[in-house]
Amino acid sequence: MEQYNYILEIFKNSIIPVLIALYLTEKVKGNVKNSFDKKLEDVKKEHTIEISRFQTELTHLKSKDNFKFTKLHEKRLIVLEKTYMYINIASESLKIYVSPINRIISNRPFDDNEDEFLKDEFIKIIDEFTLYFNHNRIYFDEAVENLLQEFFTESILIFAVHFREGVADDNLFSLKQLNEKLLPIKKQIEIKFRELLGE
Repeated sequence: MEQYNYILEIFKNSIIPVLIALYLTEKVKGNVKNSFDKKLEDVKKEHTIEISRFQTELTHLKSKDNFKFTKLHEKRLIVLEKTYMYINIASESLKIYVSPINRIISNRPFDDNEDEFLKDEFIKIIDEFTLYFNHNRIYFDEAVENLLQEFFTESILIFAVHFREGVADDNLFSLKQLNEKLLPIKKQIEIKFRELLGE
């Protein structure tokens, strides 16, 4: 029996401290885990608040950019509309100025005052158009800008040739130049404008 007590004593002295040590280790682990979980939750809450604040700011900036884009697009549409109006007015004014057909059809004699009026009218329109274009050039891409420059150049060349030659029966050359050079440029501008409008 003594041997049994001796084994029991060894068992008590070795197992109980181990069990106590295990218990204390698990208790400390649990406390550390709880503390870590609590800190982790606090950090998550802070980050959630920061992310939410960042998303709100991002949404605000996005809506601000959308507003700017919308305003810019509205302005661009107005510029396109007015530019197209100027193209039509300028080409029609030039056509009337260089067209001897009106005089031939109506059998009217050459009138210096009428010719001077038509010349001045075209110059006034092309000057207004050029000024408007220069002020709003930023709204056009490079292809449209080049086409408009070409439109101005051809218009002025046709006008200059007609002005130099004067209105004569053989001056159908100016009208031919208008139809062959200026109107195709006008058509290309129309195509580009339709592309810009999303057609």
